[in-house]
Formats: sequence, structure tokens, C-alpha cells
Amino acid sequence: MNIYESWGFKSNPFETLPLPANRKGSSLMVGRSQAARKIVKGLVSSNKYVTVEGLNGVGKTSVINVSVFDAASEQIKNGSGPLFIPCRKVFQLSSQKSADEFKFEVLTEIGQTLIESKNTLPIPKGYSKSPTNPALNRWLNSIDQRAAGFSSPIGGLNFGSSSTNTDGFSKSGLEKAVRDWLMLLFPSPNEGGVVCIIDNLELLQTSKAAREQIESLRDEVLSLPGVRWVLCGALGIIQGVASSPRMAGYLQKPIKISDLDSRSASEIFEKRIQYFRTSNDAELPLKQSEFVRLFSLLRGNLRAVLSECDTYCMHVSDMQDDGISITENTFDDWLDQQIEDAFSTSQEYLGKRALQIFETACEKESFSPSEFADFGYDKMQALRPQILALETAGLLVSTQDEADKRRRTVEVVPKGWKVKEYIDRLKRDAQKK
Repeated sequence: MNIYESWGFKSNPFETLPLPANRKGSSLMVGRSQAARKIVKGLVSSNKYVTVEGLNGVGKTSVINVSVFDAASEQIKNGSGPLFIPCRKVFQLSSQKSADEFKFEVLTEIGQTLIESKNTLPIPKGYSKSPTNPALNRWLNSIDQRAAGFSSPIGGLNFGSSSTNTDGFSKSGLEKAVRDWLMLLFPSPNEGGVVCIIDNLELLQTSKAAREQIESLRDEVLSLPGVRWVLCGALGIIQGVASSPRMAGYLQKPIKISDLDSRSASEIFEKRIQYFRTSNDAELPLKQSEFVRLFSLLRGNLRAVLSECDTYCMHVSDMQDDGISITENTFDDWLDQQIEDAFSTSQEYLGKRALQIFETACEKESFSPSEFADFGYDKMQALRPQILALETAGLLVSTQDEADKRRRTVEVVPKGWKVKEYIDRLKRDAQKK
């Protein structure tokens, strides 16, 4: 049996996937009302792409998903204002995926989103109910129909026909079907649209690569009628995309998602317990105070906190299977070991100078090598080898722009915060002696 089910929970309360754009996500969201308002305002007030940035693991995708879902729920409830429908899939760019492949993926998922949202789609003028597209539904969800190609009218609008093969349809029929449906449902930007997210732009490794990918998609994909785009990435990557002349006037100012403060930790824990438990007496081996300690240690990086909580619960389950008693010190002992292991696997990279660089980096949390003077250097080039060593140790991670080496954002990762805690403990012990 799933260990969480054995403890009285319907599933893992510490799952690290982004919160979905549904009631579950809305129920679990904590401390993001200000960011949510900015995202929705950006969607309502401008045709330019909304952009969101923040440190890895801070919960950017979750905030976007829940913001759009809540805005849609409010519109459906009140019956006024633009209707934004969250696309059922979050997209990622890849150097291994061509623009045509990405376009096909987007069109397919938008089509599926419209099909699944049939009960909440807007009703165009002259219609008694929102039009659907059974033929597109059959083609998208039937292997036999895909092999046969596609041709279907909807609501009096002729989607046209394509060649009788999947490739022909993907290049013409599918696009026309989706475009015509979107234009019928959302005839103007003021009506709303399907909200699509391009997430994790930093996975392209450099903002130059991200910029080139976005540029290649601008006219063919990002200009689809009835679709609103949100671009999301780690600190620095959006700035690199925005520097492109071809993207001038297309991007809104980035909305920054910051770490949650420690006051949110207790509420996050309580909401997850309440949502996932199947009975009032269900309990986890992790206490609320212990969750808050992890939250503080990892500087509010929620993805990392949830992952560590899951690791601890698995540790406790293993102890129970081995017949080892759980005590009041079990969590402290486990956390001490996690911190010690993080330091021991990094120690060889932490020479005297690298250690000084690392501690300054922790004070900043994120920085650019152009801030070399703050690290005691008179040239940026002298700082880079130390940063590279700390990256190799798994304590820092950076985003780079190949077109401008000065624009590079470096941030401390969860392992780095564990190492920082170990170093601080050594200092405290030395002061006591």
C-alpha cells in the first residue's frame, strides 16, 4: 500500500508537480494573491505576452495555473468580463523540437482544451449554445480518424479539408479547424481566450537560445487568435528574450515571483493536510513545526521543501519496516544527516576563497558576475572560475546569455542552503569554545 494511504491520506500531500488549474490547485495555493492579480491584470489589459520570472522551484507555474483558473471561475460565476480558459497542458521549448512540431503540439492541445471545456465555452452571438466540433474531437481522439484525415464544418463555418493523411492535416486542416473555432469563440481580445504557458525557458540553457526559439514562433504560433501567452522562466532568461529587436513591443514587464515568507509555511502545511487526509485522525510522521524548519532552511523554495518532506516520510516508513522506533529526535537526526551529507559531497570544492564567494552568494541569494566588486574582485573574469567550481559542487546554478557574457544570473540551490547551514553550525560551535 502507498505509505500515505496507510497513514490515512488519499495520496502524497508533498507532491512536487505544479498546482493544477483546477479546484485542487486553488484550494492549495497560499500567499500569492498579489502576483495572481498582476497576472490576471496583464491578461485582461494587454495583448502583449505576460512574462513571469523567479528562482527555480519558487512556484511560478503554480501561480499562473491557479490565477487563470480562479479568474475563469469568477467570470463563469458572474457572467461578465473576459473568459480565460487554461490550456490543459503547459508547454516547454526544446532544441530537439522543431517549430513545426511545437506548432502541431500547441494546436492539438488547444483543440483538446476546447473539447474538454465544452460546458464553459462562451456562446457567440446568434447561437443558442456554444458550438462544438465533433469531427475534430473524433480526429484528435481516434486513431482511425487520424489515418483518414479530416474535413468538417462547425457552426456554419467551413473548416475546409486537407489531404487524406495526417501530415497534410497537421499542416492545414488542424490549424484551420482550431483557428476558426477560436475566432468564433473569441472574436476580439476583449472576449478572453485560451491561456497557454511556455514554461522553464531556462532549460534552453542560454537566453540566446530562448530568444531564437521565441522569435521563430512569434508569427506562426504566438499570434494565434483567441490565445493568450504567458512566458515563464528563471531570473534573467526573460530579460534575454526581451532584448531581441523582433520581440520589441510583444512582451510585458516580467512579474517576479519571490520566495514565500516563513509565515506562509504553517498555512501551506495545514492546507495540504486538510486536503489530502481521508479522516480527521489521519497523521503524518512530520510535524508542522518540522515543515516550517525545512521551509526556513531552504528559503521558501517550495518544490525543494516538499521533496525533502517526502524523503523524510519515506525514511520514517523504512524505519518502521525495519522495526526501529520513531522518537522525538528522529527528524532532527535525519535533518542533521542531510546537512552533513550535503557538506561532505561539496567540501573538496570549498577552498578558502571559494568559501568566501559562496557565503557572499548566500547573502545575495541571486546575483550577476557583473557584481564582482561585492565579492572582492576587480575583474569579472576573476570571479567566474570560483562560480564554476561552486556550480560543479551543486551549490549554485546559472543562466547565461551567450550574446552578452555580462548578463548572467546565478542563484543558490537547495543543496547550497544545506551547506550554508552546516557552515553556520561550525561557526556557532567555534564561538561556544
